[in-house]
Amino acid sequence: MSKICSKCGEEKENNEFPKVGRTCKKCGKLYAKKWYQREEEKKSETKICRKCNCEKSWDEFTKRKWTCKECKRLYAKEWREKYPEKIKENNKEYSRKYPEKIKGYNGDYWKKNKEKLKKSKKEYNKSDATYDTYSIQISYAESTRRDPKNLDLLQVKCVYCGKWYNPTNQQVSSRIKALEGRERGGHRLYCTEKCKKLCPIYHQQKYPKGQKPYYPIRGVQKEWADMVKERDGWKCVKCGSTEDLIAHHREGILWEPLESADIDVGITLCKECEKKSSQN
Repeated sequence: MSKICSKCGEEKENNEFPKVGRTCKKCGKLYAKKWYQREEEKKSETKICRKCNCEKSWDEFTKRKWTCKECKRLYAKEWREKYPEKIKENNKEYSRKYPEKIKGYNGDYWKKNKEKLKKSKKEYNKSDATYDTYSIQISYAESTRRDPKNLDLLQVKCVYCGKWYNPTNQQVSSRIKALEGRERGGHRLYCTEKCKKLCPIYHQQKYPKGQKPYYPIRGVQKEWADMVKERDGWKCVKCGSTEDLIAHHREGILWEPLESADIDVGITLCKECEKKSSQN
């Protein structure tokens, strides 16, 4: 079986042709070589943009080669500012129609660019937070303002020294999560590590630094327990048992630590009755 090439007009065998197309492999290679040479020559040339009428190099234009990349970026930004609701509706409709397609695309993109995305995320967390993004979410709990040197950036007051400084994206996002109850702790904003260590409320939940919570031990209140048992006749108040007696507080010691040494607060119970009372 033979075939005629559309470029050179010669009759050749089917092995010399690609699977699709009427040009032979030899002519195809020559055409591709000329095309690449022409594209390289174009890069050194200049062209006038239809939007801004500026003369720019070939690399600064889009794939269609009619408008430059800067004009296209500005046009896209203006369109997003004019029609934000329209963009949201289009995104919702697309996500409803093709949920599996979006999941597959996101999964494939994450697998291919895993290291790149991790690196960009670290850079974003370390970079300074912007005012328009976070001021509304955090202004009810923190004093905020725009950076006088760069109005796009956010500035907050340090909890310890009260100095204005630029927090990072990670600091602000963790503070918002703590205020909304999605993370444990306060994640308060400090300008330096020195202020964080000197602050008396840093990493403290209920008690100030140097003060430990009161955890009562039965041996410490032995005299109180003996007085309660003696008052009740060394018997369980509920079942009357005389074995395995415990001096039990009517209310938790952590709720009323000052009144824990009062005899009227305690009663005598056996182990089984104490378990039942704790379960109730």
